[in-house]
Amino acid sequence: MDKNQELYYDEINSLRKFRSKIDSHAVYKEDLDSFSDEYEELIAQAKVITRVSDRLQKKLDNANIQIKDQNEEIKFKNIELKTTVDQLAQARVGRRASTIMLSVALVLFILEQIFIEPLIEESIDIPYVGLGILGVLFVIVKVLESSLEKYFMNKEKKKILEAEKTQEEQGWS
Repeated sequence: MDKNQELYYDEINSLRKFRSKIDSHAVYKEDLDSFSDEYEELIAQAKVITRVSDRLQKKLDNANIQIKDQNEEIKFKNIELKTTVDQLAQARVGRRASTIMLSVALVLFILEQIFIEPLIEESIDIPYVGLGILGVLFVIVKVLESSLEKYFMNKEKKKILEAEKTQEEQGWS
């Protein structure tokens, strides 16, 4: 017997006995009263079970709503975290690129002052040519800095994607 049959064994047995009495036309008032009382008790039990089931369902629904809200909050926090990580990576990459390009600019400035400036002063008699060359060097350094920053950012994004892929493979997602 499975559990549902065991649970209602007495009720099913009582119903079978009552039906056999009906089939044999041996139903008495006491049988009807007894069957009526058993049926009334069964209805009372069904009401209790239904109330308990309804309360449990309401708790389950509330828990599901709470889980859904928490999942939405986690998604929002993950988006915020990703944005913050991207901003942090961008700042770190920008700082690294700026440091490298500042060093390059300093070297270029020194080289320009040592080698190019004396040549300009000796051979060209146009004022501010040296400043123009410094301006061109500045633009070149700035363009190189942007390119270097993009390069570093792409490397950083690859690292982040590889780390996320590794976490997913390990089941950390």
